[in-house]
Amino acid sequence: MSSNIKAMQDPAPRKRGWLRWLLLILAVLLVLLYAASLIFPRAVNPDRLVRYFRYMGLRDKESYGQISFEGGAGNVYAGFDDGLLVGTESGLTLYSLDGEQKALIQGSQPSPILRTGSSVSLLFSPGSSYAAAVGKGGAVLLDGALSGSFVDASVSTDGYTAYLTAESGSKAVATVLNPKMEAMYRFSSRTRYLNACAVSPKGEYLAVASLEEEQSIYRSGVTILRTDEGITDLEREENSAVRIELGNQVIYELRFLDKTRLLAVTQNALVFLNTEGKTLSEFSLWETQLIDYSFSEDGWLVLALRENGGVSRVLTLDASGRTLGELELTDRVRSVSAAEGYAAVLTDRSLQICDRKLKECDRSLDTGSAIRVIARSDGTALLVESGSTKLFIP
Repeated sequence: MSSNIKAMQDPAPRKRGWLRWLLLILAVLLVLLYAASLIFPRAVNPDRLVRYFRYMGLRDKESYGQISFEGGAGNVYAGFDDGLLVGTESGLTLYSLDGEQKALIQGSQPSPILRTGSSVSLLFSPGSSYAAAVGKGGAVLLDGALSGSFVDASVSTDGYTAYLTAESGSKAVATVLNPKMEAMYRFSSRTRYLNACAVSPKGEYLAVASLEEEQSIYRSGVTILRTDEGITDLEREENSAVRIELGNQVIYELRFLDKTRLLAVTQNALVFLNTEGKTLSEFSLWETQLIDYSFSEDGWLVLALRENGGVSRVLTLDASGRTLGELELTDRVRSVSAAEGYAAVLTDRSLQICDRKLKECDRSLDTGSAIRVIARSDGTALLVESGSTKLFIP
């Protein structure tokens, strides 16, 4: 019987060439997709796919993005919590895109100023002691009067808040709050007037601008303090406080662009600084008018300038003051706004949605009587009129 038994042959090895071909095809497709995104950025944009599914069924819905509110010449606006914040003389209101009122805080704000981060937004009025703050989902974080009257305030991208108040016995008092609106740092200045402040992400640094008079000449400077080191007064700078002199120019606003770099907006220049006390660069504003500017949460800004002769320039700058992109427009610029990878430019005739290098992604001529634009992180934008909004979806 053994002579009838035949040994079984080993099966032939399976060919795996198909896997190599599949990987090759995928690699070629990725290269082609990348090349197409460089050549045709408007056509090949991942956010377009996201917008397609997110706004499916909403794009043609007339009521979506149509928000109505009380108009006013002194109103201030910001995008927050995927909706719209409106600050008025009578308080702060947060709306969703479908027009629902998510938060309402009523309180007198004669000259409202709005400071926003990703998780906290603060409304205050210089000279007033009342403040209102909201968080994600419309949570009311602050609604009431402080011990002094406001001079300035700032909110970091991650929700830390700094504010300056005028109080008895001091030229100014600076306070830093964590995202839960709990005080974590405070000091008073008895010898120097402070007129602007900014807090860094994580609340590690506090920057304050001082204004002094010397021989009938006003001088300004920026002092940067660590919030983990106590200090009783700015004159006692034996700790790690860093002082930067900016000369004879008033500082209007301070803003941290990232953890270690900040911007001082003055009447003569945009001054880019770091926490080590170095001036990184200056962008001169001589012989030009600063129309509007806006900060992106990821550390760059867009600004609009009016040149002599009526020509408008729009620029984007990184956290060190280097130019990322530039546009020259014959139309008057009404408003600019930045959000993550997008810059929105509203002129008398059109709305342009650009990337951070100001390469145009989309355009709309249907702007109505919009006075402001609010860029959104997905490439859409809210057009704000006096008492209403309209959502532009590319």
